[in-house]
Amino acid sequence: MLNLIRPTLMGTALSLPTASSRIAARNFSGSMVALKKKVIDPTLPVPPKNPPSAYTLFFKQYVLDPSNHVRNSDGKLDMKQVATAAGQAWTNLPSSSKSPYDTEASSLRKEYESAYRKFWDGTTSETRREIESITGKKLKVPGGKKAYQKSVSERSGNPGKPLTPYLAFTKELRDQNKLDIPSDLTPREAFLYASKEAGRLWKELGEEAQKTYKDTYAAAKAKWEEWKVTQKDL
Repeated sequence: MLNLIRPTLMGTALSLPTASSRIAARNFSGSMVALKKKVIDPTLPVPPKNPPSAYTLFFKQYVLDPSNHVRNSDGKLDMKQVATAAGQAWTNLPSSSKSPYDTEASSLRKEYESAYRKFWDGTTSETRREIESITGKKLKVPGGKKAYQKSVSERSGNPGKPLTPYLAFTKELRDQNKLDIPSDLTPREAFLYASKEAGRLWKELGEEAQKTYKDTYAAAKAKWEEWKVTQKDL
């Protein structure tokens, strides 16, 4: 049955009438494309596949039911009409009937998040970059970038990634209120004024004074790099 569905789907996915139908169609066609991809390095770990949505689960079940099939004049499954009908059927489905799909989708999402976290923690940044290079897809940080950065900052022994010399200098200016920004400026104007003023003051420091910040940065960066190599996922 899937062999009948997928080739037709590939040719009609872009013209599907609803967003949910298009997503379901891509999930179907994507599995066929994946089978055709050449495995470049079988030793690389495979990232967990994104879990299906509640509608995708419904759509798959709907399409596999022969009573929902509509065929065109040459006898092939007309996926455009089937997808339209599926979308309408989902819209008309009572909340109580959608609930099992929602529950299953939620369960699969939790399983995926757990598996993805295990995958992420078990790979190095070099391995993930290699996977991204081969697949052409960016691997997302589990839980979101901000949550991940927070978890890294809270790890034992983390000295913190140091600011560059210039950024450390500008932070010092802000913390000590040395920029003297006019109060009548808009937020954007104030930002531009502060940036320009900080740049001017940095240049006025001279090489000797700048060297103090550069030396401090070099020492802090060495500590950061030393700790970083002990963290497999960084």
